[in-house]
Amino acid sequence: MASQKFNYFSFLFLAIIASVLSYGIAGIEFDNDTSRFCKTAQDKDLCKTMISGVTNWHDAIGEAIKVTLSLAEELKSQNDLIIPALVNLQPGKKDSIQKTCKESFETVFDMLKEAQTALAAGDNGTLQTKLSAALEAECVDALSNAGATFPLANKAKELDTKVSICLAIMAQKETFVHRELRNG
Repeated sequence: MASQKFNYFSFLFLAIIASVLSYGIAGIEFDNDTSRFCKTAQDKDLCKTMISGVTNWHDAIGEAIKVTLSLAEELKSQNDLIIPALVNLQPGKKDSIQKTCKESFETVFDMLKEAQTALAAGDNGTLQTKLSAALEAECVDALSNAGATFPLANKAKELDTKVSICLAIMAQKETFVHRELRNG
């Protein structure tokens, strides 16, 4: 009889321990490897999505640029959608905004392509310069000043956010490298 009670309590004890452990393990959020590259990004979740699966700084910056370049290319191809969306503006103002956005999207695209080349060459100075030049807010400002809230305006804002993330990853890498060199 005592042996049956012992077995019952042993089984109950094991069940409780197993429940606590499984709950504890399920409740723990393991830090994704990519989070270390996104510490300085304003939108950490978007950053992690952009660089999902990378394991080193070079790939993190490269993937962030690639994702941002893809959006820049999409926006370049959709520039003709700006004028019909700005129905309340005078034709001259619409044309001016479209021209501003076209130039802006082309500049961002070109600077990101050049940033990719600099990354491949290991030229961090040029990479930083090109990413900074890609942070082009003229289209976003023009659309915002016109009161545009259509999807293309939101994508233009997203493009600026993604370029900012590229810069944040690059800046964080530089800080990390300098700290490593200082600590020897």
